[in-house]
Amino acid sequence: MTKPTTGFSRLLLIAMICMLGTGISTAQTLTTSPYSRFGIGDLLNRSTGQGQAMGGLTCGLRSNHNLNLLNPASLSALDVSEVRGSDFLFEVSTFERVTNLRTETLNRTVNNIGFSYLALGFPVTKWWKAGVGVLPYSNVGYSIATTETHPQMGDVTSSFKGTGGVSQFFLSSAISPVKYISLGATFSYLFGPINHSRSLTIPKDSMYFSTQSTETAILGDIGMSYGAQVMIPLPKNFFINLGGTFQATTNLNAESRLLVISAGTGFVDTLLYTEDPGNSVILPMGWAAGFTFGQKNKFTAGFDYRTQDWSKAEFLGRKDSLGNSRDFIFGFEYTPDYISLTRYMDRVRYRAGFRYSESYLQLNGTQLNEFGISFGAGFPILDRYRGGTQSSLNLILELGKRGTVKNELIREMFGNFTIQLTMHDYWFIKRKFD
Repeated sequence: MTKPTTGFSRLLLIAMICMLGTGISTAQTLTTSPYSRFGIGDLLNRSTGQGQAMGGLTCGLRSNHNLNLLNPASLSALDVSEVRGSDFLFEVSTFERVTNLRTETLNRTVNNIGFSYLALGFPVTKWWKAGVGVLPYSNVGYSIATTETHPQMGDVTSSFKGTGGVSQFFLSSAISPVKYISLGATFSYLFGPINHSRSLTIPKDSMYFSTQSTETAILGDIGMSYGAQVMIPLPKNFFINLGGTFQATTNLNAESRLLVISAGTGFVDTLLYTEDPGNSVILPMGWAAGFTFGQKNKFTAGFDYRTQDWSKAEFLGRKDSLGNSRDFIFGFEYTPDYISLTRYMDRVRYRAGFRYSESYLQLNGTQLNEFGISFGAGFPILDRYRGGTQSSLNLILELGKRGTVKNELIREMFGNFTIQLTMHDYWFIKRKFD
């Protein structure tokens, strides 16, 4: 009789759902970047553990032991067998980010810890595979203050602060209409509040009053994205996978609120309060294309190109200093011997990647560029019934830079450390008794 490990997976599922309730529903500060002031905030890396360690590779990446959230067509790699049962993948990830912010005169280091994503992938039938999960889409987190001495008002402090962000609940589906071709689609619900506040603080003994304005946008609407992959098998287990994704223009409904108050010695007065339940945030169309080449269970190398025209984005009816973004991504994975019985480290999947981005931010006549180098490893998790499984603990380190100290801008040097767990199991096994 085959002994499955579904009991452990189900316990893990319950634990992760509890994490979902405490980690996603509460407001996370996943960034401390002044650049999150623009648009809907910092767009977060939504790659999974395998792809993230390979620089963020997604388009041609497919596997039955790792999920690929950004190309739903990859879900067709999940297997269904009457003997082994159905592949079931469960993934969860957390990260820590350390960022050094530097200008020509200032230097500050900040630290953020947060939840990356929670996702499940499973076959519905032999020809239909599905995935579901939740992850942060963007985050706003900045606090800037400057103080100037005014001849009549004294020391006047101007403060700018932003909090909140957008989360994404997604449901993905993939089919393979003909052999070696896979098509997928992702239905998303994007939701969350974004808050921006500005304040002018004047000494209490002054005859002038301090003021503060707070603008809040509460987003909630659906979006669609699509993916495709073409698998080209080659002799001796070599392969080429071609892939692409497309994200349609998304018009998010947003309820906006604006509150302006003034404060003096012993009083607070509301100067303005408005609500607009029919406002919107427009996310622009984007697409990506790429490929992977390799030998099954030995190595995989790939390249992705992504672009999205953020000059067409709108936030509550206005445009920010945004332009067309482009990403160039290279990634590599190598496994010395995935079936080694004597050397555990030979079964480890070693990964590395590089990405270069022309970001959507265009400030003071400068388009901000970003690059990152990533390293990672997928450590197989031993199983007392089967000796080794396709479950793994993935560790990823990314080092990178965004921005410049020129033109009165800010340079960010960052390091991301990610811990990601992939739990693989076989469900619906037909047990046999001798």
